[in-house]
Amino acid sequence: MRFSRPLITCVLRCTICLLIWHLSGALSTALRASTGALSSSHRQPEFLSATVPLYVENNRPFVDLEFTRPNGTIRKARFWVDTGGGGFIMVEPLARELGLKLGTVTSEGDSQFASTETPVVHIGRMRLNLEGARAIVAIGQSKMMPGVPAEGLLPGHVLMRYHVVFDYPGRKFQIAKPGTVKPRGSKLPAPINKRSGFPRIEATIGNVIYGFLLDTGASFTMVSQELLNKWVTEQPEWPQAKGAVGSANMGLGSVEVNGLMMRIPRVGISRFQLSGAAVVSRPKGTFENYMSQMMSAPIVGAIGGNILKQFRVEIDYANGAAYLENTGKPNPHDLDVIGITLQAQRDGNYVIAGISDQTNQKIYSAARRGDRLIKVGTLEVTGASFARVIDSLRGKPGNWRLLVLERDGKQFEVKAPIIRVL
Repeated sequence: MRFSRPLITCVLRCTICLLIWHLSGALSTALRASTGALSSSHRQPEFLSATVPLYVENNRPFVDLEFTRPNGTIRKARFWVDTGGGGFIMVEPLARELGLKLGTVTSEGDSQFASTETPVVHIGRMRLNLEGARAIVAIGQSKMMPGVPAEGLLPGHVLMRYHVVFDYPGRKFQIAKPGTVKPRGSKLPAPINKRSGFPRIEATIGNVIYGFLLDTGASFTMVSQELLNKWVTEQPEWPQAKGAVGSANMGLGSVEVNGLMMRIPRVGISRFQLSGAAVVSRPKGTFENYMSQMMSAPIVGAIGGNILKQFRVEIDYANGAAYLENTGKPNPHDLDVIGITLQAQRDGNYVIAGISDQTNQKIYSAARRGDRLIKVGTLEVTGASFARVIDSLRGKPGNWRLLVLERDGKQFEVKAPIIRVL
């Protein structure tokens, strides 16, 4: 899913927030009435919490939701769980199968969206409260993003109605009614914006405290380009590289090709001191101006999955607090990878969008932007998930992968080195 404006592109999920707020007006009153009638005919025991498997791909969390079709049968769908997401989004085939009524179609860049009624949804045995939720359909799409195998987005403004736990190491997700869970772990303030549902936490870097979005939807931690430029000047010894690769490669095209990556010696979050966390830049103003409007206070970036995945992350939305338990281990080899930036296409293909400046000259001369990636070793990448393709590029520095590329209809091979980018 791409958008025309660079600022909007680089915060893909969150940019839909404002659009959804505009879409959800005229249709909502009538649709809430029909949803209420439907729910009254399908009354079930009320469960206070549910715990389900958490699927983590490319540092992003997913869960399976259960929808009720018009004939009463159940339809399972995998949803991206995004504390920084703006709307309860469904792809069009799912919405059609559920028989949902669609409102006026609105265009945003090359994508189209329509408001819709809220469906009957369960997670585990618990029915999700979607009353008045900003429900929207991604028209003409069968996936939330090219290469991301999800049929929808479970966003912050729905999660904020609950107490949630992302147990990354334990691969479990818990969602519960407020006040029904006894929190555990190291507590830190996480004030919630009451409109967006976005939680804000603070991190200490270089003895300075900065505000961040706690962003489960992002596979990598993002920081304003302006702040990274400042660190380049003040801390030139901090490792840096141009071009987003590995899990920092989220399929956002030119934003990532020109992105700056940096490894920070120490990041303090609550009582935890994290060594060697890596970040990637986003254009100036993305967080300071645009995203800060949807936060309880200004932010300079978003703490993403490369940091969160070593924690059990608990968010008590009702009381504006988060709890962390360091139950996992950091991965010092997270950026041992072939240094190329990929762009997933809607037809299942992948093309090279850029090449890291840390990659040797042989790759620069052999591969070019726009080359289609056909194979990595034995993996046929067409139709594969972004996570699987990125994983196929990982390995031990000094080893190689044979890439099969296509340019102008002709295929050729490139022997690509695995490097430690940062």
